Amino acid sequence: NMVMHGDGSANIVHANSLEDPSNWNVEAKEKIRFGEFDIVVTNPPFGTRAVIDNPDILSQFELTTFGANSPRTALPPEQLFVERCLDFLKPGGYLGIVLPDSILSNPGLKWIREWILQKAYIMASIDLPVETFEPHTGTQTSILILKKKTPEQQKLQEDYEIFMAIPEKVGHDRRGNPIYRTTPDGEIELDENGNPVVEDYLPLVAETFKRWLGRKGLI
Repeated sequence: NMVMHGDGSANIVHANSLEDPSNWNVEAKEKIRFGEFDIVVTNPPFGTRAVIDNPDILSQFELTTFGANSPRTALPPEQLFVERCLDFLKPGGYLGIVLPDSILSNPGLKWIREWILQKAYIMASIDLPVETFEPHTGTQTSILILKKKTPEQQKLQEDYEIFMAIPEKVGHDRRGNPIYRTTPDGEIELDENGNPVVEDYLPLVAETFKRWLGRKGLI
């Protein structure tokens, strides 16, 4: 989108970031390096049919063997993207990632939650409404915000607070049609310019999270 709209200075490169970096094109190798990013924000591909089973890709990742008696021969891409995004970050860097709720709640995926807790602090978990990506997909998702640990921090057992939110509305219904806030009388609310006010709680979540970070002295 940025390139199509004339932004030619944003360092946009095209590469399969799950591949071994030695196989990336020259531009990607020059501009994208492990351990150099302060912030990574991503909505990786995922779905019931998506799976990575290429042994050359899988062999790079700790998640292939973590908590397993034998190496895993296939993994969903979103699991690998968690590790790869943390690879990109400096210690202390932040990752904001959209993930299917199965990673957070499936009993069979406890191992990946343990790996995440070992490698990063969970700063926030935001449970998104099912309508968030509808009508294109109905997968239940959450936003995780992680802070990459240093090697020393990985050795510690620490208790800490996590910001959590469950916004109920994201501004549209399951068909993608906008939904608006209403008054107690059932009338659509209008803003100061006379436009309908979309019922979207995500901006409020963002504001609340920012205040929470401020109280913790993190910003």
